Amino acid sequence: MRHSLLHDPLIRVRLTEGGGERRGVQAAALPQVLAWLVEERVQSFEALQAHQQQPWHSFLVQLAAMAVARECDGTAPTDAAGWRDALLGLAGGSAAAWHLVVEDVSEPAFMQPPVPEGSLDEAGYKSDIATPDDLDVLITSKSHDVKSHRVTQPRLEHWLFALCTLQTMEGFLGRGNYGIVRMNGGFGNRPSVGLTAGLGWGERFARDLEVLLDEREALADRYDLDGHALLWVAPWDGAKGSGLPLDDCDPYFVEICRRIRLTEPDEAIRCWRANTKAQRVDAPDALNGRTGDPWTPIEKDDAKALTLGGAGFTYDTLQQIFLSGEYTRPAALEFRDDEREGAYLVAQALVRGQGKTEGLHRRVVPVTRQVSGRLFSDPSERERLGGRAGQRVELASDVQRQVLYPAIAALLSGGRENADVDWEEAAGWLDAFDDAVDARFFEALWASVEQEEEEARADWQATLLELARKQFADAERSAPVAAIHRWHARSKARSIFESRSRDVLEDAFDAPSEQPADEAPA
Repeated sequence: MRHSLLHDPLIRVRLTEGGGERRGVQAAALPQVLAWLVEERVQSFEALQAHQQQPWHSFLVQLAAMAVARECDGTAPTDAAGWRDALLGLAGGSAAAWHLVVEDVSEPAFMQPPVPEGSLDEAGYKSDIATPDDLDVLITSKSHDVKSHRVTQPRLEHWLFALCTLQTMEGFLGRGNYGIVRMNGGFGNRPSVGLTAGLGWGERFARDLEVLLDEREALADRYDLDGHALLWVAPWDGAKGSGLPLDDCDPYFVEICRRIRLTEPDEAIRCWRANTKAQRVDAPDALNGRTGDPWTPIEKDDAKALTLGGAGFTYDTLQQIFLSGEYTRPAALEFRDDEREGAYLVAQALVRGQGKTEGLHRRVVPVTRQVSGRLFSDPSERERLGGRAGQRVELASDVQRQVLYPAIAALLSGGRENADVDWEEAAGWLDAFDDAVDARFFEALWASVEQEEEEARADWQATLLELARKQFADAERSAPVAAIHRWHARSKARSIFESRSRDVLEDAFDAPSEQPADEAPA
């Protein structure tokens, strides 16, 4: 057995000062990393890529929650030795389960289940994965910043993070390549949405660890609190009917979805994989990703886990999740005592498509003290604020469709009213307006909690008018209009913009901050 996560310093961590140790980069085994996280000393992980941060955080928190609950009587260890004993106990005493390379394939290795067929050849394993970035979930194209085959001289920690990302985040990728159970369908994704008082690795780890420990008993009717914890420990032949029943698992089980083995001939890691005929976890078809994952919102109407779209966490999507009541909020998205003075809403997901990757999305929204305090102490405040947020989203859409689009369409058509101009021709300005609304939405919404309804409505309408004017002025300057039609087109477009604005944003024209339209240069 080689490369023990329990004993060998495989993980490079950038630390703050503390505990008599200096700041800087240090290499450590996993138990020491957990001890540093408890001390809130971890700044970053040196080899961890952006798309691997969410699965690594979730893995660490789930692992720690099970270890503390099952091996430590509910109290987190404060040193590496305590964490080492807890992790070994969680694996049923199997030291092999914490090694990256184990020659005896009848034994587990980290994130690699035992091979009951007796050998990789007998089990049909293939060695066609050359580097760690060929292993994890990114399917790249020419337009992506991250390319495959980049890590040509990988360190062991690169393989560690790639294994963790693949096994806990991957979806369906053709017959024989099944995905995780913690997403809605094979082409879904596993979003993470939660609150935190601080954005550091240690602060988020400590906060989410408390959340999972507090919620554990509530999941006892759906899971086995002493059930399968690390799903790579038990043998797996990949046959139909070989999946572990979901209700035989611990609520925070660390999942695997693929049969993988690492070998190390000639001091270089080789990665082997085999197809399967079923998922590792046997779950009902109608589950739709509703596993009680502490970070995943659930759509109430369709009873399914959120699958984030390619647009990412837009202001509309986030207000629906956080405020509207259309989603069952995950445990990590509920306020805790120390967040009454303000918090951050952190949302992240790697969006998958059919045979493609549609983007890594991460958004952090500060939640002010006034909003945090109100939402924490008065549940009815969320309904009130959610109603206001929904109205604001609808009004922004009205401005885009009923004010900005017809005005720009008149401009592009040379001054014809009700011109049949394709939306895509005006999309640059319409999308820029939506992006500007997105940037202002939550700041303006939080500010409105101290306002009466009429004042809040007038302020938001004035904001939308300001943003729409800016895009219309830009369209006047840059839209391709024939010189012979330019003045007529501008005159007609301005008339449409002003009249439609007064219809849709009536209160903005009574607000003190309302300004006349900017004159565009000739």
